[in-house]
Amino acid sequence: MKKKLFILTTLIISVYAMTACGKGKTEAPAAPQEAVQEAAKETEAAQEAAEETVKETVEATEPENLLGDFVGDMDLSGSWDDEVSKRASMDVTKNEDGSYDITVHWGGSATETAIWTIHGNYDPEAGMLSYDDGSYSIHTVDDKGNETISGEEKTSGAFMKEGDKLRWQDSKNAEQGLFSKTTE
Repeated sequence: MKKKLFILTTLIISVYAMTACGKGKTEAPAAPQEAVQEAAKETEAAQEAAEETVKETVEATEPENLLGDFVGDMDLSGSWDDEVSKRASMDVTKNEDGSYDITVHWGGSATETAIWTIHGNYDPEAGMLSYDDGSYSIHTVDDKGNETISGEEKTSGAFMKEGDKLRWQDSKNAEQGLFSKTTE
């Protein structure tokens, strides 16, 4: 009997303790449905913005975008000036077959100019026009206006795309040129 009384007392105390603990406790009210939907929309918009940023970052770092300034199509025809020496100019004509005729004038002095005559094809995959049979000569004008041509040689070199500019390297010229287009 004592055992039954002990179990019954323990049971009553336990029920009383659970009831007493629960009375002081309040639950948070449920959020209105509109607030839940608005929060879901904001989360979705933030996720889409993050995905777009990741996509743009990946596209910007893809190899073809990194190399975009150095490869791809480029129309070389027109007049160009050298930004480095400020003494060179270049005239480029595009032929019907897609090849180019290029004449570079590099002023050595008021009376002397080095002239290169170059023919070649621009390769968009390499981003360059290379040549092995350019011709080089020095044109000197005397005080009477008479022109003499000397130093005729064959040269080799390349024009390399750098954005909308062309870097020029030639076997006869130790200086590189960086040409910007002045007219089409």
